[in-house]
Amino acid sequence: MSLDTALINTLSEIDSVSGDEKAISMAVKAEYEKLADQVIYDNLGSIFAIKKSKKQNAPRVMIAGHMDESGFIVKKFNPNGTIKALSLGNIEASSLLGATVRVKTRNEKFILGTLLAYDKAGNVLDGAKEVLVDFGFESEAEIVENQITFGDRISFVNQTRYSSNEQRVFAKNWDGRYAPLLGIEVLRAIKDIEFEFDVYIGCTVQEQVGFRGIQTAVNLVKPDLGIVLDTNKAFDYQEDNKEKNGELGKGVLINFYDTTVLPNRLLLSTLKNICKENGLLHQYYYSMEGSDAAWINKLRTGTPTLFVNVPIRNMNTPNSIMDISDYQSAKKALLVFLEQLTAKKIQEFKEENR
Repeated sequence: MSLDTALINTLSEIDSVSGDEKAISMAVKAEYEKLADQVIYDNLGSIFAIKKSKKQNAPRVMIAGHMDESGFIVKKFNPNGTIKALSLGNIEASSLLGATVRVKTRNEKFILGTLLAYDKAGNVLDGAKEVLVDFGFESEAEIVENQITFGDRISFVNQTRYSSNEQRVFAKNWDGRYAPLLGIEVLRAIKDIEFEFDVYIGCTVQEQVGFRGIQTAVNLVKPDLGIVLDTNKAFDYQEDNKEKNGELGKGVLINFYDTTVLPNRLLLSTLKNICKENGLLHQYYYSMEGSDAAWINKLRTGTPTLFVNVPIRNMNTPNSIMDISDYQSAKKALLVFLEQLTAKKIQEFKEENR
């Protein structure tokens, strides 16, 4: 296993439900400061490490992915001591009954709880996207005594572990940890490389609740080229699925479509050729969901944008699965892409659709 397991474990243990990403931001910042020329924020909390080119007025390459995760926000105290919470982000309802969660109180104490069914049929997520949480309290007064208040975030409890063959990693929040992990490892790899462009590697906030952080981040960075680090659902094991789309162990995704952006064709062919020339596992993928890429692609005057994504099983559940070979293919492909990138090629990508 050629992964920084200590870094994975550190990042995965941090809670970062949308709108409360400060703890993961601080962990990422600690790594960025060792590797970058400068660390910057926008006013929503998205964070970027800058590696400056020695060239004046160099083009800007933005490599970004989100660091928030799905979870819940406290909205009501019930007389019997249970709590009503509103879901934040995309969460698979079938995965929720009995899930272990935790809330952090105002005195920095974590309290464990579990999700209850609101009816005899065992349903957990109701029509208003709300859940019922039991933290073991017996009354509303006890909730207040434990310094829980409206707006507090409730997170799934992480259980990071590795498969017996050391090929796959299980964690609650791969969707919000792939970008922080890969961004840090890429910064480590390019630390001593000189580019013709400025590199902005970072993490955005509030993706789970409507792609909010990426919009302000794009206005901060003002990129000439965008690269999105994200995860996509693996459809490779469902018995009723006629088409395998996103197979674990088959490599980085050549993502040619999602509902909010049509990726730049020259960028796609460049990534595909890099994979072929370097013997890197890769597979075509299309997504029926939106992504941060749309906002990089269409804000300001538009930016050619590339996905460097991997498939994840059990996306949007308390226990998701990533294949290490997919991650390594994505990392290597991105590093080769950056090593071969020039200011001239950035301009060619910008002119692809003219």
